[in-house]
Amino acid sequence: MNRVTKGLAKLALGACAGAALAACTLGPDFSRPAPPASGGYAAHAVPPAGSAQGVIYGGNVADSWYQLFHSEALNGLVRDALANNPDLEAARHGLLAAQYELQAVSGTALPQINASGGINRTHINGSFLYAPVNTLTTTANQYSIGPTLAYKLDVFGGVRRSIEAQGAATANVRDQALNTYVTLVDQVMITAFDYAATQAQIEVTQSLLKELQAQFDLTQVLENAGKITRSDTLQAQTQLESTRASLPGLEQQRDVYRNALAQLSGTTPNEFNMPALSLKDFTLPAQLPLSLPSALVQQRPDILAAEDNLHQASAQIGVAQAARLPSLNLSAQYSQQATKLNELFTQPGGIWSFGFDVTQPLFDGGTLKARAEEAKERYQQSQASYRSTVIGAFVEVANALAALQHDADSYASHTRALDAAAASRDLALAQYRSGKFNELQVLTVEQQYQNAALTQVQADAQRFTDTAALFRALGGGWWNAAKDPSSLPLAANDVPTKTAAPAAGAAN
Repeated sequence: MNRVTKGLAKLALGACAGAALAACTLGPDFSRPAPPASGGYAAHAVPPAGSAQGVIYGGNVADSWYQLFHSEALNGLVRDALANNPDLEAARHGLLAAQYELQAVSGTALPQINASGGINRTHINGSFLYAPVNTLTTTANQYSIGPTLAYKLDVFGGVRRSIEAQGAATANVRDQALNTYVTLVDQVMITAFDYAATQAQIEVTQSLLKELQAQFDLTQVLENAGKITRSDTLQAQTQLESTRASLPGLEQQRDVYRNALAQLSGTTPNEFNMPALSLKDFTLPAQLPLSLPSALVQQRPDILAAEDNLHQASAQIGVAQAARLPSLNLSAQYSQQATKLNELFTQPGGIWSFGFDVTQPLFDGGTLKARAEEAKERYQQSQASYRSTVIGAFVEVANALAALQHDADSYASHTRALDAAAASRDLALAQYRSGKFNELQVLTVEQQYQNAALTQVQADAQRFTDTAALFRALGGGWWNAAKDPSSLPLAANDVPTKTAAPAAGAAN
């Protein structure tokens, strides 16, 4: 390296160091919003003492919360969905793309160095040197090669704020991927519960149809014997056909749930292997965790995404403010130029340039000022959206807790009704054996029992569904997963050639 090149390098380094010392960062420094001052959700909306479920205040939500229902069939459905669901895979690829975008934007803060070279054949005359055209005339080849440097001195922090905004945007993509993950698990569980409940209703309805068919057959016999009127037979037939008409709808709904599980598992309905699901095989968790409000705002992906939007809006204020101030650009070039190849890389063939460019907006019709004011309003908008998201999360948790309380009350009432119907059926059978009841009266009591059993199935399924809804409302426990649920699992044929950018979760 000759003295000119060394001097150029020292000048560039000195300018960068001076600019760095003088640099400042405009705009507000972001800080995470304070946790809500509320001490809880709704203290009265919890399962009552002595119910099948209790609440552990401050309890931690396990990532594998679905295993608390102790059903291997459920666990298998969740595992298949997490491994094969295309929406989750798309969200993970989107996150990886956002991380690379963050890498790309971060690179703009560093000097941009390029190498250029060229071969040109040129004809010039004296006008090239501001002389008469006949003073000089020549045609020759020109060879050039050398590096160029361009560096935007980020004196006012516009570039740094841009990188900060992109980091927040990347964190937002990660939180959306986490929300896809949490929602997927919840959808699989609720759909599986709905499938099992519908299948149980079909079985109860089929039993009820047998009772109604027997009742109708008996009424026909009794009518022929002159013991009852025609209206009694028609009434029994109406009940039979009305119940039979409800069966296809239940079967259709069961098939819809099955196909939904196939879609969630990333397969077509004809390829899907539906496991045997029964409400009787599920265990209702006895203890339910309840995150503290201060923890909830750091757990739910939608709240974290709203926080990332707020962070991004905050950084954009600095970007807009820096755009109104002077921008300083450093450029340097060193090149070897010659008309013959053997003259390249010689001292006479070297040329260089170095300089600073300063640009100060003077008149733009108020555009930059309007952009700065817009950024401030976007920040206020994001603040309001964040508060709305937090309130909505608290409402969702409170609703889930209230649903569990009402489910406990409803289930207890349905249980008592089923017990009473069973006792009435047993009594009717005893009366029939003693000759005090006829067959029609026994069948009527049996029908009442089957109807009570049908509503009991619905109440039982609702407890499972609302329990899953509480886990979803609390954030799904993704933070306790052994591996980051938002990251893309590496396959043998899908290994990136470069190390991906760090996960943007640190921005949270």
